[in-house]
Amino acid sequence: MLFALLTDTPVIGETHATPYGESAPIARVSFGDSEALLAAQAWADPRATVRALKDQSATHLWLCESVGALSPLLEAGDWLVPDDYIDGTRGQHYTYFSDKAGGYVQQVPPFDPASRAALLDALDDHTPRPFRRGVYVCVSNTRLETPAEAQFWLRAGGQVVGRYLSPCLTLARELDMQVAVLAVVNRIGGAPGAVLSWATYEPIIAAALDYLPAQE
Repeated sequence: MLFALLTDTPVIGETHATPYGESAPIARVSFGDSEALLAAQAWADPRATVRALKDQSATHLWLCESVGALSPLLEAGDWLVPDDYIDGTRGQHYTYFSDKAGGYVQQVPPFDPASRAALLDALDDHTPRPFRRGVYVCVSNTRLETPAEAQFWLRAGGQVVGRYLSPCLTLARELDMQVAVLAVVNRIGGAPGAVLSWATYEPIIAAALDYLPAQE
């Protein structure tokens, strides 16, 4: 297994040529004896970045992101491993099947159960109250949601709102990669907030990678 990690913080690394153009910069990071790929959504076509990760033999793509709380039960510092999502984005490159006459990818379950279990086991070691399920709402990565949009998505059933799940994780599913989300709340939905550093996620990801092999 080779893990790819998608983050909302800038990444310094190498770009890779693909049929969809140059990928976003991709770096290699170490977790003890394990190695993973690290990337961030950037100027690149997301199809290029996800394809480059797959071409480097990535089997999993986990999103590590700071998000806004829609649910009043959540507050800054809470961690969540979503079990479902709503895609509220538009105008992006969503599929590798656009030149084909059909095809779709099953979305039940939306996330890899083994990946979610490993992330939750890791959170049990690091936080007193991990949220074990919830709906992640993805909005455009070009801006944060407005206060009115935050209320709309709460009424639609969302618990947190973020910007980077779509289309990268849905594209990864088309390439048979296992996907999951590790989210930390750093703001209220509809309000601004500073992006957290990659170091915030490192100890939890390291622990999750240790838990996963025993489950597969």
